[in-house]
Amino acid sequence: MPVPRHGAAALAVVARTLDKLADPESVAAGVGFPDDPGRRDRPGDAELWSGLSLGGYPGLALAFSGTRATGAGHAERAHACLRAALGVTGDAAEGSGLHQGKGSAAFAVLVAHRATGGYREALGRFDEYHRILVRKALPRPVTEPAATNGEFEVIRGLSGIGRHLLARGAACEPELRAVLSHLVALASGDVVHAGHRVPRWWALATPRKGREREFAAGHLNFGLAHGITGPLALLSLAWRQGVAVEGQREAIENLVGLLEQWAEPDGDGLRWPFHLSLEQWTGGPRALGLSRQRPSWCYGAPGASRAVQLAALALDRPDWHALAHRSLLPLLERPVTDWGLEDAGLCHGTAGLLHILGLLGEHIDDARIPAVRDELAALTLAHYREDHRFGFRTAMTGSPLGADVPGFLEGAAGTALALDAYANGARAHAGWDMALLVN
Repeated sequence: MPVPRHGAAALAVVARTLDKLADPESVAAGVGFPDDPGRRDRPGDAELWSGLSLGGYPGLALAFSGTRATGAGHAERAHACLRAALGVTGDAAEGSGLHQGKGSAAFAVLVAHRATGGYREALGRFDEYHRILVRKALPRPVTEPAATNGEFEVIRGLSGIGRHLLARGAACEPELRAVLSHLVALASGDVVHAGHRVPRWWALATPRKGREREFAAGHLNFGLAHGITGPLALLSLAWRQGVAVEGQREAIENLVGLLEQWAEPDGDGLRWPFHLSLEQWTGGPRALGLSRQRPSWCYGAPGASRAVQLAALALDRPDWHALAHRSLLPLLERPVTDWGLEDAGLCHGTAGLLHILGLLGEHIDDARIPAVRDELAALTLAHYREDHRFGFRTAMTGSPLGADVPGFLEGAAGTALALDAYANGARAHAGWDMALLVN
């Protein structure tokens, strides 16, 4: 791995960002829109802050446990954030998945344990929570489309839960195997919906608010955050770790096959749809006609590219390694400044691409990747402003100044984690990037 050109500058910005995130209560009070200080919700979407989620106190804890110690009190700051998370009560405390509710607190405790060796009793309690959760959450027999892709996705569903279970090893292996078996069942065969045969991954929900008419018959989601590449990543990671259930190899092959089927040529490379409506599915790949896409973790390359690469590593498939590389070519063949990135976040900003390209580059021989990573690091650092509440602001539709968001996927905590990893050979300290299903 080449020496990062901006490593020292990255570590300096990480230290300043962590200072701004140090007190959990003042952080929670500082969330909002600088041009509308009383507002804490996104235009037409959810709140900016949810205390018991990776966008809240557990995400702040990750910022400290998942970065290398920069001075005295590092672990104590993480502990203060964990205390605040465990103090959240009410409906938010239930939640589901890896990124919300108790699952987010469990993951933050896991990373703190990996960083310090502590929190063993708390982890044991969360193991029991997950045993009960899996028994309750394992869904219906796969005979019809799901109500929502939240059933199996990374953010709310079984893929994210399964990643936590995989990290816990033997303590949660029976529950992990149950999750894997369900995902394998989803990956085999199809179901009849509205007179057409569709994959068992089909979800009746719309992929995004405001698009209900376009997706009145539901959709097939390809994103790593919300779609089929999340299960692909989990099945592949489990296989590499020696945990497999009947049909798992075939499930991985079927999922990559679906991606191959819907890959649209783009010069020497390719791109994948973010999601398909029933009309697009029945029209077939040749009628798709994708427009240029913004790269991200959540949808398209390089997030989905990493899932394909994990499958290639699991089953030793050189052709899939080539597939992952080809999916990056539409990015690598044009300037980073033309990629349409608006902020520094993990989900769809410069920091997320910085981190994922570091992982992809370990198995792709392309000299452009380390050069592009240095460019992304420079762009990420350029987003930092000392006078911003958390150092970095999140771009928001309808809000010219953006929003002060401290959390993991879209906020300052995630950006600090990616910069710390960049400065340390692309390695995520204590495994914080397990939450992205990229490792």
